[in-house]
Amino acid sequence: MSTFQKKIYEHISKELGFDFGISEHQTFNLKDIAELVRQAKESETPYTILTGAGCSQSAGIPLAGELVKEMNQKFGVQLRNLSEKDRSNYNKCMNALTHQERRRLLQNHIKNANINWAHIGLAALMDNGYTQRVLTFNFDNILMRACGLIGLYPSIYDFTNADVNLQNLIIDPSIIYLHGQSYGFRQLNDENETKSHANNMTNFIAQTLNTSPVIVAGYSGYNDGFFEQIDKHYCGEQRLFWIGYEKEIPEHLRDFFKKYKNHAHYIGGQDADDFFVSLMQNLKCLPSFFTQHAQHTIKILDEVIDFPVPNTDGGINILSDLRQQMNDFAVKVLSLSAILNNFIMEGKNNEVVEHVERKYGRISDGFDNTTIDEEIKYIYVWAQINAAKEDWMEIKKRGFYEDNDEAIESIFKRFESSEILKPEMHEIYLGWGYILSELAYITSDIDTYDKSIKKFSKVSELDSSVLGHSQSWGTNLLMLAELTGDTSYNSQALEKLIVAETLYPTNVYNLACAYLRLGQTEEAKRKLIICKESNTLPPKEFLLNDQDMKIFYDTPWFEDLIVNLE
Repeated sequence: MSTFQKKIYEHISKELGFDFGISEHQTFNLKDIAELVRQAKESETPYTILTGAGCSQSAGIPLAGELVKEMNQKFGVQLRNLSEKDRSNYNKCMNALTHQERRRLLQNHIKNANINWAHIGLAALMDNGYTQRVLTFNFDNILMRACGLIGLYPSIYDFTNADVNLQNLIIDPSIIYLHGQSYGFRQLNDENETKSHANNMTNFIAQTLNTSPVIVAGYSGYNDGFFEQIDKHYCGEQRLFWIGYEKEIPEHLRDFFKKYKNHAHYIGGQDADDFFVSLMQNLKCLPSFFTQHAQHTIKILDEVIDFPVPNTDGGINILSDLRQQMNDFAVKVLSLSAILNNFIMEGKNNEVVEHVERKYGRISDGFDNTTIDEEIKYIYVWAQINAAKEDWMEIKKRGFYEDNDEAIESIFKRFESSEILKPEMHEIYLGWGYILSELAYITSDIDTYDKSIKKFSKVSELDSSVLGHSQSWGTNLLMLAELTGDTSYNSQALEKLIVAETLYPTNVYNLACAYLRLGQTEEAKRKLIICKESNTLPPKEFLLNDQDMKIFYDTPWFEDLIVNLE
């Protein structure tokens, strides 16, 4: 299997497979966002997209923390005057380097960067009119390369060398480099430079925020002059989506989203590749380069004029043979794996399942899985896992009624057929366990909780390095203790939730409950304080009805904990 195929499955699995509780504050899912993006295009006010370093990370461009380490390794002499504390501060380190040294630091990374799926998705959105303008803080040329890959050539502007007051002269579609380009005359790196430049762009930022809806992706907004301008000028006139890697709203953004909670939305638990792949699939705008290779090449070749012959007025169509080869290839029947790969990239999971089962028969008990090529098995299993998640989300959207039994059973059959083909894939049991967890929570069914725990146990058996399910696993054990009266489940829950804390150090409410059940009150208090400081406490009404909290009722400490909670 190619690296390309593994990457697209990896991104699709993150988006569709295993993160069922992205954020308590989230009100929009990715299909909702796609629908709003579609509506914005139809109303001729397409989204403006603002991108930061997170959009280029998977392409090979390091984030600030990694660059700090590299600066300390390569520019130790230049950083000699900095304190130990300042040597871990990105802005302080950048301030200590000359512009030429900064350029040298970044150049190799940019030169060796690949084209990642975030930028392919951005290029596809631009090519199909879903966005007309991408503003970026990044210096790299990855978006330009992604656009060239699909035959799109937008206008390019460098705002470090442009008169930002001439914004009405911008020709869209366009890419606007806010802090300069890797090969430009200026790159703004340190805090003073970027803050001063953001102040100069104040009118441009205000106009952008108030004339078009905005998607922010891969940008932290931390300690940054540009976010100050967003906070200053955004007034809720247009919708704003902030796509973040952190599950919960970061502390420095909370006041902003609280102020504009009806029109500005934080979508957590996303990385840029996953988000833009999903958006591209939901809007059905995957570039033809990936699914219609020959036709795409022919279209490009048709733009090339005949080769000139010296001393004559004519030319030779030296590309005619290549065009004919591409035409022949275009009508050639694709292999099954090529067809399935195209379906996967387009998000057509049911079509993958139908094609495989049409050729090999229904995958059920007794099926001889040695008859199928390993690559076909792999594609089929991913399609089933992704389709199961989609079906489950649809059931939740409709609501739970008695007539859901058949639909739920069909979801589990997807996992069963996947297990027959690839029993060694832990991802099967991970997705299965999450859906069982949610079903158990809705139905309060002991048997369903038990099944979910067994699936999670299977995940750990197959790959002990996978820890992301520990939160759900521990919560299920707490629920079993409640439903069965078997207190031994509480100590098991504590063990799993302590593991979960290493991944989600601010989402520790259930861990606090486990400590309380085991009589460790002071440790529970510490975790609840962390929740309060991180804005991850449940609503006040929930706390006042949670039997685990009963020990604190009518105490000044608890009153202080829940004060100001909604």
